[in-house]
Amino acid sequence: MHNICVRIAIDTNLLIAALTKPGGTSGRLVQAWRDGLVDNVASEATVREAEAVLGGRWLERLAGRDRVRQLLRDLREHSAWVEDPPLIDDLDLKDAGDLRMVEAAVAGGAELIATTDREFLSKRGYGSVEFVTAGEALRRIGAAG
Repeated sequence: MHNICVRIAIDTNLLIAALTKPGGTSGRLVQAWRDGLVDNVASEATVREAEAVLGGRWLERLAGRDRVRQLLRDLREHSAWVEDPPLIDDLDLKDAGDLRMVEAAVAGGAELIATTDREFLSKRGYGSVEFVTAGEALRRIGAAG
């Protein structure tokens, strides 16, 4: 039987958690993406935000420069890329970066956005995209163990 790959968008806060605690839930979700169990949807805006946030020296000190740089490379080279996703103006999120994530996810056909952001999670979803924790995303893809 052929495995159907779930398409998700991984929020920047999960990437930070994956780098600082690789064995945690976020780390396992990022590893599932790197192992090809899920497709990660990204756009230039979402990757640039990740590069800006993850590129800080504080994270390199915590997680190691090589690990941070490899994750950013993987994000750019191994994501399902969305060119110029349509803007969304009817979702109230304080962080413009979160809106860019939703735009990429919707345009890229993602089922889920995985995040730790409480405001984001409180919205629960937009269109056909559901906002979930890393643990919920792992359960959906059958990789929660």
